[in-house]
Amino acid sequence: MISQIPAFTFEEKKRSEFILEKFAEAGIPDPSTDIMYNALGKIENSKTAKTILITAHMDNPFDEAIDQNISIRENKVFGMDMAEDNLALAALTTLPDILARSKMQIKSNLSLLATTRSHGKGDFEGMRYYLNNLDKKPDCVIHLSGITFGKIDYFTLSRVRCDIKSKFNIPSEMAWVRSTHDSAIVVINEVINAILSIPLPRQPKSVINLGMINGGERYSTVSREASINIEFLSEKDNITDSVITQINDYCMDIGARHGVEVRANFFGRHHAAGINCSHPLIKVSIEIIKSLGFEPIIEYSCSEITVPLSMGIPTVSIGVATGTGGKTPEAYINTETIEKGILQLLALIYMIDNGCCSE
Repeated sequence: MISQIPAFTFEEKKRSEFILEKFAEAGIPDPSTDIMYNALGKIENSKTAKTILITAHMDNPFDEAIDQNISIRENKVFGMDMAEDNLALAALTTLPDILARSKMQIKSNLSLLATTRSHGKGDFEGMRYYLNNLDKKPDCVIHLSGITFGKIDYFTLSRVRCDIKSKFNIPSEMAWVRSTHDSAIVVINEVINAILSIPLPRQPKSVINLGMINGGERYSTVSREASINIEFLSEKDNITDSVITQINDYCMDIGARHGVEVRANFFGRHHAAGINCSHPLIKVSIEIIKSLGFEPIIEYSCSEITVPLSMGIPTVSIGVATGTGGKTPEAYINTETIEKGILQLLALIYMIDNGCCSE
């Protein structure tokens, strides 16, 4: 049901309303939203002041024109974004009912938060707004990802994203045989070569990814606009700052040589943050996965956990099922692994509730 409600980034209102309805049906009193359309349900317990925040994001990176129907086959569910976002959101939405059926006695307060504005230029704004406007920060955060069960994320790299555009002010009808100008594509190619020439250390690990390139209009017309979208990741913030400076300098120099505007728009700047694997929250998470017959996979995250980690809140991201991700109709989840994914979540809530994850 969640999968078939479009929720393009910045347009999540309908999906938020659906989740609030489900929270109310599960008996959560007064589920609420905010100006970001985050959906919040609280399971409060007066026996303790401890709060566990359990979260998943609700937006996806495609609009209503994309077919978002799902296909259910033996032991698998196929569909756009099913494996990454929608399953996690379904687990969060049904958690009140799961807890009631399990008859778990929870002493802690649970905050169930479906966030908006995660993807792209949303830049985790929903999560950031929620945490910045709390009177008291949660004691820990569990972030849910659809896949992969067994994967644990508890640290984030230094990151920045950048859109670079070159733009010529020449007539659109000018054919390339009559033009005395280089094309915008040629300029962007020079920018790419310059960026790839930036020396990066092996340690600390740093990498530039050229994610997308666009430009041109047709065979017989000089391209007036072209752009690239890049992401830079590093284990150290000072290296990220240096790369930002070098990219800005390259864009200015290349633009001046060609007499064209070359503009770099940086966004999504996040600093390296995390907790150590020696933290009780991580040790318990690892032991739970092992007890369920899987070998833990430890990786960095580029998800919403960067926000609570940057605030010093112990945070872990866990997967609900196995499957194959991607923004295609062939993305799928293995339904037979969902049970273990939910058991993992319940066990982690129980251990946190009983103080086993506190330093």
